[in-house]
Amino acid sequence: MRLVTAEGAVLNAILDGTYPIWGEGLSREAYEKWNRAQLETPWGGAHLRRVALVDGDRLLASAKRYDLEAWMAGGRRAVLGIGAVFTPAPCRRQGHARTLLEMLIEDAVRLGCGTALLFSEIGAAYYERLGFRARRQQVSTIEIVSRPGAPAAHVRFGHERDLPAIAEIAMRAREGASFALDRAPDQIAFNLTRKRLLAGLGPPGLRSVEFLVTEEGHRAVAYIVLTRGPHGAFLEDCGDRDPSGARVGAMLQAIAARAPADAPLRFRAWRPQGFLPPQWRVVSVADADEIMMLRNAAEDVTIAAGPTIYPHLDVF
Repeated sequence: MRLVTAEGAVLNAILDGTYPIWGEGLSREAYEKWNRAQLETPWGGAHLRRVALVDGDRLLASAKRYDLEAWMAGGRRAVLGIGAVFTPAPCRRQGHARTLLEMLIEDAVRLGCGTALLFSEIGAAYYERLGFRARRQQVSTIEIVSRPGAPAAHVRFGHERDLPAIAEIAMRAREGASFALDRAPDQIAFNLTRKRLLAGLGPPGLRSVEFLVTEEGHRAVAYIVLTRGPHGAFLEDCGDRDPSGARVGAMLQAIAARAPADAPLRFRAWRPQGFLPPQWRVVSVADADEIMMLRNAAEDVTIAAGPTIYPHLDVF
């Protein structure tokens, strides 16, 4: 058995097998375009690979490998991101996924990586047996309400030139966190592109993505990424140089004002601890479907207890 970069017939077999699971309402052709296009972005080309565990020409298991960086233990550390773990039906329950994961982690440690990160959609138990520990995120359902005296916001579409300012806002937001991604501008661009591709390649009207900013002195000082899809609206990411988040709330209030006759704008969000703009009313809180799981891959790395800062936009 060996671990290889998935190409040619192996990649086609992976896409055929994973399409029924993660097709996201796309056609099979669009699903392939969506996956290939991510690898053609500047950040994806440098930091994302589809890998396969093979025995000769036989596919045993596959996954996506993301090369990430995060702030923890007071400094920046390399992180191995693992996504889309898949085993073909005839090869299941034979330990191939476990072998693939261990080989990925071993290779990452050899290259200086001390932490592995994945998101489980099958519960925590399987990955806990492999040494991962859950960092459960919660989803808040938020309703936008009018607040007298709330700040007005000049809202415009976000642009690539705004990404350095957004990365700076994200850097400020990680203060006090025990684990937070180091989000470079090109990585934020990658995750925005992934969402936009998903919306653009899907059936008309099924999904939409809004990337909006408000600025002062021609510089973005707050931003939101709001998606709409089959399961409603989701605030994928947001940030504000004002710790109160008042400008984020005002931006969402401006969106709600587009259709004053409709019911109040309601959306779901992974809300950072303590982040509650005055225009937000929390309707309910529940555990997220995606379970964030971390594993100390090297002996000199310990992930401390404490808040985790991880936008939903960056879930893979």
